[in-house]
Amino acid sequence: MKKMNILMMLSLVGLIATVNVNAQKRGEFHIDQSYAIESNGTLYLDSDDAKVTVTGSDRTDAHVKIDRVKESKGFSSSSAEFKVDVESRNGNLYVRERSRNGVSVQVGYSKTDYSIDIALPLGVSLKIKGDDDDYVIRNIEGRISMETEDGDIELIDCNSKDFRFEIEDGDLKIDGGSGSISIDIEDGDVDLRGGAFDRMELTTEDGNLILETSIADNGFYDIKAEDSRIDFIVTKGGGEFLVLKDDGSLRASTDFEMIEESDHRSIVRLAGGSAKVEIRTDDGRVRLSKN
Repeated sequence: MKKMNILMMLSLVGLIATVNVNAQKRGEFHIDQSYAIESNGTLYLDSDDAKVTVTGSDRTDAHVKIDRVKESKGFSSSSAEFKVDVESRNGNLYVRERSRNGVSVQVGYSKTDYSIDIALPLGVSLKIKGDDDDYVIRNIEGRISMETEDGDIELIDCNSKDFRFEIEDGDLKIDGGSGSISIDIEDGDVDLRGGAFDRMELTTEDGNLILETSIADNGFYDIKAEDSRIDFIVTKGGGEFLVLKDDGSLRASTDFEMIEESDHRSIVRLAGGSAKVEIRTDDGRVRLSKN
């Protein structure tokens, strides 16, 4: 029995030695292909932990380039195969990462480089769901709807009229935009510049907000924040601002006329329009200015 145990131990040591010598692995997945999509179709994208770039142009189809390279050193065992399904259907394009439900064990070093680059017609809409992805979106004119957990989002020159975001801990940066925007974000920051929105609904907990936009006659802007710092910068238009605060504070530039002031409620007016702006905060600081 003792001899058998010694043989088993020697065999295990030999196996571990073999793994250590030969355990450098490289797993790759690549797509580089064009797909049909209508000029007013929708891209449905579902991914996890990728660097995502989506760009609109005057092209008439969609081009999808996906590169994922995983390098590991040490002991690695996985029964889950990585795969992304890409399908054109009913004028839309579906790019969906297949669920990885298998068992995975990694002992040692592991590195994954994962990028998704998609080129689309300008008028395509986006319906995106992600987990830990980072996004750069350019020149998209269709509706943009995004639901993410911890990733950051940057939108550049997107002339959409309808924006919707649900974000947990990531940051959101927008350059331009008009129409309606809805943002529900927990702890991330929002940096919105050069906007021309006539409707804004924004809810946040601890993130800081920079909101630079024109405000439209009869437009409505509803901002709810807990401990945030809120900078609301008006580039054009005017209206009435109602600020409700518990332990928070309000500062307004001389362009704003104070109509009502108390510990928990302030009303100020900016000449030049009839927009309605409501800002509610617990311990946050609110600053209003005109650019």
